[in-house]
Amino acid sequence: MGTNSNRDNASRWLISRVPEAMGAYLAASVLTVISAGCFVFFCRYLSDFAASQVGDGSAHPGALLFASVFLTGRYVFACFASQLNYGAGSIIVSKIKKKIYPLLLNGNRLDAASSALYVTRICDDLKPFFAFFIPHSVATVLVGGLLLTVCFRVEVPVGFILLISLTVIPVQMAVIGISAGALHKKHTGLFLKYSAVFYNRLQAIAEIVNLDSLKAQYGFLSRKGGELNRATAGVMRIAVLSSAVLELFATIAIAAIAIYLGMSLLGIMPGAAYGKGYDFRTALFLLTLAPYFFFYLRRFVSAYHDRNRALASAALLIPLLNGEVVPPLADVNDPVDSFAIGGLSFSYPGSPARVLHNISLQLPVKGLVLVKGISGSGKSTLLKICAGCLSVNEGQVSVNGHGNVWSQQWLKANSSYMNQFPFIFDGSLQYNVFLGKEAENEGGYPEFLDKILARKGEGWLTELSHNGKQLSGGEKQLVTLARMMLHPKPVAILDEPTASLDADTIGIILPQIVKMAGERLVIVASHEGMFDAVADTVLHLNWGEQMKYA
Repeated sequence: MGTNSNRDNASRWLISRVPEAMGAYLAASVLTVISAGCFVFFCRYLSDFAASQVGDGSAHPGALLFASVFLTGRYVFACFASQLNYGAGSIIVSKIKKKIYPLLLNGNRLDAASSALYVTRICDDLKPFFAFFIPHSVATVLVGGLLLTVCFRVEVPVGFILLISLTVIPVQMAVIGISAGALHKKHTGLFLKYSAVFYNRLQAIAEIVNLDSLKAQYGFLSRKGGELNRATAGVMRIAVLSSAVLELFATIAIAAIAIYLGMSLLGIMPGAAYGKGYDFRTALFLLTLAPYFFFYLRRFVSAYHDRNRALASAALLIPLLNGEVVPPLADVNDPVDSFAIGGLSFSYPGSPARVLHNISLQLPVKGLVLVKGISGSGKSTLLKICAGCLSVNEGQVSVNGHGNVWSQQWLKANSSYMNQFPFIFDGSLQYNVFLGKEAENEGGYPEFLDKILARKGEGWLTELSHNGKQLSGGEKQLVTLARMMLHPKPVAILDEPTASLDADTIGIILPQIVKMAGERLVIVASHEGMFDAVADTVLHLNWGEQMKYA
């Protein structure tokens, strides 16, 4: 009962996103109907040409010419319809991405790298639903209805054969889909879980080799990979079964039509011209049209596999989107007068180990605060607390003398956070920097972006996707830093801002960060020695402990 409820909720949530691209869907539907109409006329003129050739041996080149024109029209209109449908899917998924990524970081549901992986995989599973399943579902109904109307007007038994196929096949697909949904959910969950594991081992490969643990880790990853492969094989078996069922019914239906028309043509079975010979032109027209009836039905069944993937992904997203929402505070836009941390200790849910222990610090309203420490000392956790991403239960994080709840909301609304693995929106480079609020020629932009623009052939119009896979790690950091500078907030937080940059680029952006610190509070976690000379306050962490230095 619970599984069916989850599927229903996921299905309703997916359908609720469709109106966001309704204009594109409507235009594509119109073009799809016109494309199907062109194919009907192609079949008519082609059957006229063939029947005249077989009947009296006369050639009608005009009929063949019209058939060619309508066949061309069928593909041209179908091509434009496909482009509109794919664009609609891109629009919807882009909006979903922009909504869910901040939710993943808040409350430390996932780190930035895992969040990017999660967003990319989930949204890659959602896009085929909107770009293929929805359009093919609509096309199956519209084109199927058009062809059924034509067939019933020409020869009723042929229409009945196609109608039976149209009703039986979706029912069969629905039965298969009940088990497919569970398999897809398991496969998606395993992929997200084990991808994070594989990524973690890849990042730590040097440590694994140094600790002589390569063989053990290889065995561990092999077992996880085998489990993921078995889940993938289960999904593929369902996909093959779906296609086999469709082909079976389509073959039977077309064979039944061919037998009926052939026997009617011979005068054996009652038809429209029973007893006087069946009209060969009509028979050829219906036989040519029948396979096209299953064209969009095949696509629908193929996209049914995409539907099950999308349902599994939506089921994972819904709890995240429906999470508890704390009502906003009325004075969250107050300017910052003070920012203090007192007796702060923190451990992640389910872990007995404290990541931070008894941290106390008075932060300036403006200036550069440097957080130092070896990897694993708690720097990133402290920065997430300062960004309002993590809730504090032990100790105090106080903005303007307020308590933890108010301060967390204020920090969440008034801080910009540059993670070690920055997030890049799907869209142009210009959008990622200016966020659609201003154009690059309406004011200056940080000069370090010129390096990126010079390497990208399309400049500001360079399209970015999949968390900016078109950019290097350093370029992502530069884009995110430029975004922070052009859209300032009272608190700027940067986690290892120079980790992936060369010395020349570090020399360019360091003055920019210092300039930001002259206008607002900038908190930086970094191993870069250059920050020591320009920091106003330095916090040393060692395995979560605050170190005191003279």
